[in-house]
Amino acid sequence: MRLDEIYDSIKKKFPIHSVNGSAGMARPVQWVHMVEDLEVAEYINGNELIFTTGIADYEESWLLKFVQRLHENHASGLVVNIGPYIEKIPDNVKEYGRKHEFALMEMPWEVHLVDVFKYISTLLLDQEKRKAGIVNAMKDALFYASDHGIYKSELERYGYDLNHKFCPILLDMKMVPEHEREVLAASLEDILSFYFARIIVFKFNQYIVIILYCADKSQILECCEKVRKYEKQNASFWMKAAAAGPNLNGVEHLPGSYQIAKEMIDLAEKSGQKQLIYDDIGIYQLLVTNPEKEALKKYAEQKLKNLLDYDMENQTDYVRILRTYLETDCSVQETARREFCHRNTINHRIHQIKEILGKRTIGIHDKVELMMAFAILDLEKK
Repeated sequence: MRLDEIYDSIKKKFPIHSVNGSAGMARPVQWVHMVEDLEVAEYINGNELIFTTGIADYEESWLLKFVQRLHENHASGLVVNIGPYIEKIPDNVKEYGRKHEFALMEMPWEVHLVDVFKYISTLLLDQEKRKAGIVNAMKDALFYASDHGIYKSELERYGYDLNHKFCPILLDMKMVPEHEREVLAASLEDILSFYFARIIVFKFNQYIVIILYCADKSQILECCEKVRKYEKQNASFWMKAAAAGPNLNGVEHLPGSYQIAKEMIDLAEKSGQKQLIYDDIGIYQLLVTNPEKEALKKYAEQKLKNLLDYDMENQTDYVRILRTYLETDCSVQETARREFCHRNTINHRIHQIKEILGKRTIGIHDKVELMMAFAILDLEKK
């Protein structure tokens, strides 16, 4: 649950005031804790909302050191009980909070903190139940789509408009031991929830599945960038590849988008790419959505059969040279540069390739057909 959600709920029942506005209020909160000294602040787990009264009565600079320690140990924020021990939050502490996006709040001494703790604990437990309900409903939408009435009514109950966009992002985590994937999924959700209010993250088989709701392409790209950044910062997060499927209106399209994302994961791994976004894969959009895989394979083999057979029989690399030639817009000079050959050598080999394929020239239609064949072969690579 995000801190701003807790704050909005608390202030309806208890007198509480955010001294730095919205700074740091998007942080996730997992629990609430009372801390009164610097030593205990070292041992928090992170994502706790901390309360303090200052009862230990340290020197004047104590509160700044305390806030610095909480921030360094990834606390969600601090609520200061204003009273006989801390009369007000000093300006230097407020400035630190603003600079480091660390939430600071005040609550008057007269409030019974035990009642506040009980209230927040109930909010967090209810949120956990709500989160579990949403994840289960989203799994049903992905894997048991025929039971429309069940998962649709559940998602609507949790505030989802079923006609908005849903985008699945798959992270292939097969290199990570299964028991660690759940922990990594929860940790990643904490990070992403800071930036995306309605994001669902869960482990399923070898994947960590992310569902973005009501997102545009820039948000999909941002989410993927956050995942890559998290991977660089976390040595145990060994992601093989990531793929964002089609971002379509209507939850009923989510299973199809998920299956396409799985196809894209395979494509990314076969082509040695780390990440693919459906909107950016060009002609592969047609291929990953085509159920007739055997027909596609037959088409590719038919277009390139003579050249494939020639390479195998003569130990040549004409298939690769043809692809380079097509990818460079049939530039002999650029193909020669990429293949580390003289342009006359490339000219000779292109002439031979045309003869093998039975073509006098490689026109625009030939280019389209041959590039389509190469794209299909990419999907078939083992």
